[in-house]
Amino acid sequence: MSTNEGEFQMFKSRKCLASPQFSYRWQSIFTVFFIGAFYVNNGASVIPEASQEGPLRSFKSYDDIVMFHFNVPKHVLRATWQFIAFMDSGECPQRKVNIFLKWGSYPVISENLEAAYPAHMYIENNTLQVSALTAFEPKDMTIVPVYSPEPGDWFVGAYLSYWDEKVHQKGLGHKCRYSIGSVAIWSETTGIKNIPLGYQYTMKTKETISYYKIFIPMDTWSFQVDIWGCNFKLKKSRNFVEPCIKNLELKGNSLPFHNHSNPGPIGNLSSMDTYTFSELSPYQDTWYYLMVVSSSAITFNVKVTLTNCPVRTVEEVFIHQYVHSPVYVRNDQSYMKNVEDPPMQYFSSNNQSQLKENPIITNGKELSIAKDDDNLTSCIPRYQLVRIKHSQTLSGDYLLRGRELLTSWLALTDTYPVITQFEVLPLTDIGGTLDINMCLEINKVLSKQQVNVSICISRGRVPKQITGHIKCDNSNMTRQLSTMGDMLDASLLIPYPQPGMWYIALQATCYMYGLPVRCEMEQILVSLSIKLRACVFEGDQSCGEYGVCQEIRKGLLYYTACKCFGGRQGWGCTDNTNASSKFATLLTTLSLTLSNLFFIPAICLAYKRRFYTEALIYFSTMLFSSLYHACDQQFTTYCVAKFEVLQYCDFFSGILAFWVTFIAMAELPIQYESFCHMLGAIIITFGVESDKTGLISILIPIIIGMLISISSYGCYCYKMKKMIWPKRLIQLIIGLSLAGFGILIFSLVETESNYQYVHSAWHAVIAISLIFLLPPMREEQILTQISDNTLLNYKESPEDSVFNADAGQQDDHLIMEVN
Repeated sequence: MSTNEGEFQMFKSRKCLASPQFSYRWQSIFTVFFIGAFYVNNGASVIPEASQEGPLRSFKSYDDIVMFHFNVPKHVLRATWQFIAFMDSGECPQRKVNIFLKWGSYPVISENLEAAYPAHMYIENNTLQVSALTAFEPKDMTIVPVYSPEPGDWFVGAYLSYWDEKVHQKGLGHKCRYSIGSVAIWSETTGIKNIPLGYQYTMKTKETISYYKIFIPMDTWSFQVDIWGCNFKLKKSRNFVEPCIKNLELKGNSLPFHNHSNPGPIGNLSSMDTYTFSELSPYQDTWYYLMVVSSSAITFNVKVTLTNCPVRTVEEVFIHQYVHSPVYVRNDQSYMKNVEDPPMQYFSSNNQSQLKENPIITNGKELSIAKDDDNLTSCIPRYQLVRIKHSQTLSGDYLLRGRELLTSWLALTDTYPVITQFEVLPLTDIGGTLDINMCLEINKVLSKQQVNVSICISRGRVPKQITGHIKCDNSNMTRQLSTMGDMLDASLLIPYPQPGMWYIALQATCYMYGLPVRCEMEQILVSLSIKLRACVFEGDQSCGEYGVCQEIRKGLLYYTACKCFGGRQGWGCTDNTNASSKFATLLTTLSLTLSNLFFIPAICLAYKRRFYTEALIYFSTMLFSSLYHACDQQFTTYCVAKFEVLQYCDFFSGILAFWVTFIAMAELPIQYESFCHMLGAIIITFGVESDKTGLISILIPIIIGMLISISSYGCYCYKMKKMIWPKRLIQLIIGLSLAGFGILIFSLVETESNYQYVHSAWHAVIAISLIFLLPPMREEQILTQISDNTLLNYKESPEDSVFNADAGQQDDHLIMEVN
């Protein structure tokens, strides 16, 4: 028995978990999984899928969901998923993990599970949902058994329940990390015998539970399985009254699962009994599995009888040049009947005036019939749609094929229903939305009759036909078009559609005074538009006015989802239960951008004191911070450049503002000051480019700048041979206190819910602190200004002399005014 040891070793070597102890616990737990996974049960081998793990995050958008992909093989009786959720520290709060499991496609998950979905949207109710709790040293696991799972792709989505998460500065304190791991185990049955079609066979069982498979072709309209004549192989050891078959079950796509406590209604068949399975709407192009349960080895007779109806394409009909030519509808016993094939036409425009020149696809007036043991079975016309794939990912149309073109138009009659079918491919087509639009094209003035068109949409099986009418098992997948009232259009949105063959059955009926009558119109036109697209809606705003469409790639998986803002919720951002008003959202944006205006006093003061470099940096900080936050908003977004560029400039200029302030406080000679400015630019550029949000990239420049300022002050005291307290001690204390207070609220108080308010306060506090930290004008700057002013006065008044006796007194007054 082989295992996927390579993938397991790869899993053990990964470093994406939070700590070495974390990885060690994973290895120990999954080793137990694998050791306990290998056993044999009733001849079925239990084989584990390679384990998968990933980090857990709180749900803010679909991108936060960790997605696992498993591939379940055929002939599996039971698949079991085991989940364990971890946190990397015992001090971390315990969180609830929501886990969703779905076959074929991604689970449809919204931030608020009670949020409303867009109109006309249908959510397939086949998702398994469980929950788990994170633990530092988990002892329990969440187990999800699935009996008789469909083979193919299975997807697992998991996320943490929402909480008001703190905006954590990277590198400042411990940030709790959560992750989840999953192992899938399934029991696979081997040696299943095939039952041929159309012939009587005698089958022999070897086990108490035996399985047989029957392949059903694509063009099968119905089939039946007859079972009779069961006998024990060891007749002498058995009482002839004892039933030889205890239970029977027939199931499509997956193996039936025998429940010993509840064996089912079909059973206790003796050698004289006959049982017939009749499938009027079977799965097609797939395997059906027959389960036979007996107390010992038996023999029994079986026969599979098919009734076929061909799936038509327009080209095949046009070969006959619009003449009525025979079509053969057969079953496995070669019962054939010549029937008239309806004439097929095509249409290239929705303009009613072109109907005569460009007739559309019609289904004629004849009904194809197959005769089987004197029972008439209706064979509804069925047409395969052509898929037109666009250059954009997750974008395509399904159209009817004409002789010279493709069209979305279909003509109906009231004689019998019509079925169209199209295929949704696994992995390729499941990451978007399937949009089905129907439109009844008819002029209500030209007819006094009321025209109704019933539409049934189904996946996997052709809708059933009962007494000449289409019966839809799922009422959510039905639509009605009518000339009565405003019902000429209907639509259906299916997010993350499951793969396989999809069917749309249409049936037209006419009424006069409330009673069904024959339609006076020979053809009833219906536009059938079927599209695959990303996210939800058509057009540029695929998530509406309050959302953006996210393209999510995780390994080989690709899917799209809406990210809502402005308090909107739901799959298409259409639920406004908790929506914020436009004024409140605009106020939030203005508070983050306009709070940067508090830098204006620092800019003016720096300019007045002739710190032109500092003034330029403060202005750049104010400008880039405003532009960055204006671009970072989702409701009222204004981006003058790429978001990444503005983000980099905001972080760079913000750290550089602190750097130049500390260098100015050091009062270095001009040649060293230029050197320090360039040194700071190099250090900050390297740090911000390495990690914009890392604490190290912020602390290193600030610490070096403070050391330069303290060292300069220490050298000054050393030259003076005594300790000299700064004249601006109170101002320095106030400035440093404001800066410290800003850092505290930024790192300890700021959360996702109060981000806009706390961050705006951070802007204001830091900008005000620069006013107190900025040093006074230097002596040489004062002398230069005095010289400039004196020279200016001399030029304006030639009679005044710079050498007059009052020059010194004027200079003293000027120094006091400047400082």
